[in-house]
Amino acid sequence: MVEAKGIKKANLYINDRLYKDPFSDKIYVYNLLPGEYQIRLEKNGYHAWEKKINVFSGLTSFAKDIILFKDKVPLQIIAGQVIDFNLSPDGQKAACLTENDSFKEVYLYNLETKDKTLLYRTSPDSKISLSWAPSSKKVLAKVGNNYLILDAENFQNNLILQNFLRFVPADLKWDLRSDNLLYGQDKNSIYKIDLFDKKSQKIFTLPATIPNQEVSLNPEFYIQANDIFYIQRETAKNVLLKYNLNFATNKKILELAKSTDYKFITSNNNFLGLIDLNLQKLHLIKEMSTDLEININNDNINEFNAKDASWDKAEKSLLIYDDFEIYTYNPDQQQETFINRYGEQIKMALWYPDQSHLVVLIANTLKIIDTNNIENSTLATTDLVKFDQITNFDLDKKGDNLYFNGQIGKQAGFYKQELK
Repeated sequence: MVEAKGIKKANLYINDRLYKDPFSDKIYVYNLLPGEYQIRLEKNGYHAWEKKINVFSGLTSFAKDIILFKDKVPLQIIAGQVIDFNLSPDGQKAACLTENDSFKEVYLYNLETKDKTLLYRTSPDSKISLSWAPSSKKVLAKVGNNYLILDAENFQNNLILQNFLRFVPADLKWDLRSDNLLYGQDKNSIYKIDLFDKKSQKIFTLPATIPNQEVSLNPEFYIQANDIFYIQRETAKNVLLKYNLNFATNKKILELAKSTDYKFITSNNNFLGLIDLNLQKLHLIKEMSTDLEININNDNINEFNAKDASWDKAEKSLLIYDDFEIYTYNPDQQQETFINRYGEQIKMALWYPDQSHLVVLIANTLKIIDTNNIENSTLATTDLVKFDQITNFDLDKKGDNLYFNGQIGKQAGFYKQELK
């Protein structure tokens, strides 16, 4: 059985021979002898879908949840050297960082109205990073060692944090639920910053508890409810610990290698991930949340080779990849599924919103991988876009459009690729 909902008047090919009946939504193919068959589905204006499927005697083989993606030329929506971009959490806006000989500029681009607004401009040698607030109404911009809050709704309300902070944060993070709260780290302390009152409050200081050894706080930390997860740097190793604000207690979670760069992978499914970016190693930690504290089972920590990871929309399966291999992990079933190994570097990978496809940037080609029935057949892979250079990509909430920054020939910019 071959099923692709919403696809009308397509052509089905079996071993390169056109099947006698036209395809529409679903079709049953009878009287195939056991063996391996090459199945291809084609429709004008769409990328073809193709994979090998094994047929067994007395059993029905399925190829379902097939999606045909549009075959269109990407649309350039911002011209020029777009260094990076971030889609807002609501998927309606993009904060784009552009560069020319005179300036670096931050633009707000509304994906629905197509309006483009200049939010900020600075010198071309400034180092800038951007992150959205949870409500998609504000953008945190780090410019060198300075921080600004760029208001995406009232462009006159931009706020320079150094005007009221008494310290220079090594890093700032949004509160998961509030646009008015940030958390910042300075030396060995973590502060809560209230943008409404324009005040900061120290909420944690690294305790000096190791005799004859100097300890320090790594810039990467994560705050969930009443707990602060932080990394303590010691002489021979690093240690992941948890500080509870209610009880003022520290608990050791995990000893780490002596690395410098880390990234937390967060979710609402009682799993916390920590990636050692230097060693490309992911530690996946099981949590048990209560009203007052998050408890950790130190015997339930899994390790994977990874340079990045992300949960699917349902937060049931974790997409994990390193430079050359990509796989998924279902923690409830404790099942790891190998997807593929590539001869070129995997730059980036994300779940497609339907949770059964992956979008992968390999070298400078954007591919979509169909993971349905991967155990019984080969991968169905669609090459969507190939440019001379692609740096970053993201998808809107429904997966109707893919956005990326890149360059083909002399045409650099921020692009939209229509998918459905």
